[in-house]
Amino acid sequence: MNLTADHAPTAGYVRLLRRRLTALYPSTSFAFLPADMVSQILNFGLPAPIDVQVSGFNVEANRAYAQALLARLHRIPGVVDLRIQQAFDYPQLNVEVDRTKAALLGLSETDVASDLLVSLSGSSQTTLSFWIDPKSGTQYAIAAQTPQFRLASLGDLATTPVTGGSAATAATGGGAGGSGNGGRSVQLLANLASFHRSVAPAVVSHYDATPVVDIFGAVEGADLGFVAAQIQRVLAESKSSLPRGSQVAVHGQVKTMTDSFAGLLLGLAAAIVLVYLLIVVNFQSWLDPFIIITALPAALAGIVW
Repeated sequence: MNLTADHAPTAGYVRLLRRRLTALYPSTSFAFLPADMVSQILNFGLPAPIDVQVSGFNVEANRAYAQALLARLHRIPGVVDLRIQQAFDYPQLNVEVDRTKAALLGLSETDVASDLLVSLSGSSQTTLSFWIDPKSGTQYAIAAQTPQFRLASLGDLATTPVTGGSAATAATGGGAGGSGNGGRSVQLLANLASFHRSVAPAVVSHYDATPVVDIFGAVEGADLGFVAAQIQRVLAESKSSLPRGSQVAVHGQVKTMTDSFAGLLLGLAAAIVLVYLLIVVNFQSWLDPFIIITALPAALAGIVW
């Protein structure tokens, strides 16, 4: 897409959207994911340059610690888009199958789960079906699924048909109120199960087989090094409240930056030592090369200036 005459940098639009969206929807969290390939590579695939990761098997304690840590990270100037990646209070519907009723009707819990999976997620999750256009030879994937507009309420879900069982069990099911259909028992889900609402984690993440809670964030109006130093200070101050057996670490672009600078300093120190040893061989002296090397701080200061 060509740029128009009145185009402006993307960062300005992002800052404007952050302010306006936050003011209009204060109870909603917004995040601007990295769109360019360079940022995605530097983030190692993470959706934000800052990832404060709390890992440990005590998930509830880690969640409470992450919530308290999130409030403290909000006070750091220059940090934006802070949010916890794992939503713990995601609403869900629990379907509890009465196995006794299902057995009397010639059905099993596997039949109920399979039919619900096909109805809600489509048959492509269990069986791949294709139709080949006889004219062009093009293959098209076919999936059977209940349209979403027909599942607008809990009553719609309760009327989901459930089929299964053999001809013998279907006859038993028909006597209990079921209807035979080609040797298979057909029942409504409401006849077999009960429903209730609850909450559960929307995303479950692991790092090295350990459950984790991720706090993602970005930087605006400050450099990443300053923000990283402030984050490390906050983590050091809150170390005493970290749950026993849990660990907290910073990943993402911050880790890339610190590892790069550490490697750069190590390479610089190794280069100075190698140059010093080379001068020692040429001068056949340990003192004269040392005097020459002592000029490096002044040279480095001049380069910085």
